[in-house]
Amino acid sequence: QAIIKNREWTENALKELGFSLTQSKANFVFAKTDKISGKELYLKLKDKGILVRHFDKDKIKEYNRITIGDAKEMQAFVNAVKSILEEEQ
Repeated sequence: QAIIKNREWTENALKELGFSLTQSKANFVFAKTDKISGKELYLKLKDKGILVRHFDKDKIKEYNRITIGDAKEMQAFVNAVKSILEEEQ
């Protein structure tokens, strides 16, 4: 139940930031945005100590796979994404 609640919260937070997501019933989501490339977001999150998965395959290279953690971890993730997007403006 906690993972479902945290996934839904994270999906909504990412959508508010302009992300597109694939549908997920798992403990992760695939998300992308036109504001920054998938690889660049992955690298900038990594620099901030937040790890997501990035794949270089053509069909999914703009997406990142975000594993759903606890509420505190997901808040830190969303805060980092907001910070990165603000830096890009």
